[in-house]
Amino acid sequence: MITMDSLTRRQVLRGIVGAIGAVFLSACGASTPGSQATHGPGANVSPTATHRGTWADVGNLTPFQVSTAGPGGAVLLTLIYDTLTWKDGSGIVPWLASAWDVADDGSQYTFRLREDAAWHDNKPLTAEDVQFSFDYYAKNPYRWMPTDVVASTEVSASHEVRIKLKRPYAAFLEDIAGVVPIIPRHVWAPVADPVAYAGPDASIGSGPYKFLAHEEAEGSYRLAANERYWRGRPLVSEWRQQSVPQEARVEIVRQGDADVSLTTDASVRDVLANDPRLKVFETAPLSLVRLAINTKRPPLDQKEVRQAIAYALDRKRIAETITRGPAIVGSAGVVPPETPWYHASVQEYGYDPARARELLGGKRYQLDLLANADAREPDLMAPMLEAVGITLKVQRVDPPTRAQILSDGDFQVALTAHIGVGGDPDYLRRWYAGEEANAFAQGSVFQNEEYTRLGTQQAAILDPEKRRPVVSRMQEILAEELPTIVLYHRRFYWVYDPSAFTPMETWGGLMNGIPFPNNKLSLIEA
Repeated sequence: MITMDSLTRRQVLRGIVGAIGAVFLSACGASTPGSQATHGPGANVSPTATHRGTWADVGNLTPFQVSTAGPGGAVLLTLIYDTLTWKDGSGIVPWLASAWDVADDGSQYTFRLREDAAWHDNKPLTAEDVQFSFDYYAKNPYRWMPTDVVASTEVSASHEVRIKLKRPYAAFLEDIAGVVPIIPRHVWAPVADPVAYAGPDASIGSGPYKFLAHEEAEGSYRLAANERYWRGRPLVSEWRQQSVPQEARVEIVRQGDADVSLTTDASVRDVLANDPRLKVFETAPLSLVRLAINTKRPPLDQKEVRQAIAYALDRKRIAETITRGPAIVGSAGVVPPETPWYHASVQEYGYDPARARELLGGKRYQLDLLANADAREPDLMAPMLEAVGITLKVQRVDPPTRAQILSDGDFQVALTAHIGVGGDPDYLRRWYAGEEANAFAQGSVFQNEEYTRLGTQQAAILDPEKRRPVVSRMQEILAEELPTIVLYHRRFYWVYDPSAFTPMETWGGLMNGIPFPNNKLSLIEA
C-alpha cells in the first residue's frame, strides 16, 4: 500500500497574439525522470502575480474537446482537473487518492480518496464521481488517454473506489490514474454528446484553477485561482496563455509581456547568460525529430534501404544546424539518453556514405518526403541522400494536413517532431498498435511478430527489473529494422522571469514526456 482577479502587468504584446508557430505546435519535450524539483512550491512566486505563458490554441477545455495536436491542451487541463495520482520531481505521488492498494497480480486497484476535495461549484467530490468518470470514459473516451484496459469500477466503501482491469497494466498508475481527469457526475451525467456540449459548466473541475475565458480568434486562455483548492491556496492569481509565433517567443518575455515561454533554440542560453532578470530552464531530451517510414511501400519495405538512409544522413550536423546547440544524435532504439529505459547497446548508424552506397548496391531511388512547410531538415538531408543515390522529393504541407496524411498512412517518408518519449516506455508498443493519441506521433507502420509479442508482454510486467530486458529487446528490434529513423533528440529551453514563476522538474514529464514546467505543485502553497 502507498500512503502518502488581479490586474495584468502589461497589455498583451500587440500584433502577435493569434499567430501560431508550426514548430511550436509539434515542438514538445519533457523533464528528466528521477530529478528533484528546482525549488520548493511557492518559491519566487507572488501571491498576487498574473502568469502569462505562450502556447497554441488547443480548443475547448474539456476532456472531450481539447485538441490532441500538440500537448498544450493536456497541460492546461491539469490546472483545471485533478487525477487520482500525480507526479512530483521524484515519482508518482498521491493526489485525489490519498492511498491505494494493488492486487498481487496487478489486476485490481483500490483507491482511498481524500474527503476534503470539492468541485469548482463547491459541491463535494465523491467516490461516485470517480466511478462515474471511468464509466463515462468507457463510452466517451478521454481524447488524450484511452481507458479501455479498465474492466469495471465500483464504490467499495465510503471514499473508496475499486478499479478492476481487464489485464495487468504496468503503466496504469502513471498513464491512466495520473493522467485521466476525474469529472463531476452532476455535470456530465445528463450529457449524451460530450463532444458537442457547450454548457457554462463544461469546464468545471476540482483543480487549482477555474476556467474563465477562451478567445479562439486569438488562441488565448484565462484561468483564475481556485481559492478553496483542497491541496492549498494557488500562489498565482491568474493564469494566461496566448499563441505566439516562433520568432517572438523569447522577445515577449524579454519585453516583460509574458512570464515564461518556450523555444527549441539552444543559443538562447548564451543570449540570456548575463541577463539580470531572466533565466533559462533546460529540459531533458524527451522530444525527438524523426523520419516515420511506411514500411509497406517499396523500396522502403527493404530493411537495407532504410539502413542506407540512416548511414547517409549526417545527423549530428543536422541537429547542430537546426538547434544551434550540442547535438543529441537520435538513438536507433528511439528511447532517448538521460532516461531510465535507455538501452545504450543497440545498433547505431554513424555517418557513413560509403556503407549506405554499399547497402543500395548501386541502385538509385526516389523517395517522397512529407514535411511541414517551415521544416529546415529536408534542405540538409537532400544533398546527403543524393550523394548515395537517393533523390528526395519534398512535399511541404501545414501540420494538420501532415498529421492527417500520416494517420491515413498515405505516405512514403514523413518528417515529424513531437513529444512522447519519456515516462513509461509503453509508448513503444502504442505507436505500432494504433493507440497513440498525439496527432503528431502518427505514421508508425511496422509489423513484426516478435516486437508485437514483446510489446504485449512488457505492458503486463509490474516489476521494473523484470520488465527492463523485454523493453531493451524491443529497442534492439527497432534499431535493426528501422521503421523510424530518429534524426535527433531535442531539449527545450523555457525562458522565464523568476520573480513571477519558477519552473520545476516533473519526473518523466506529463504522461510520457510533455514539457511541464508548470506542474501544479509549483503553483500552490505547500
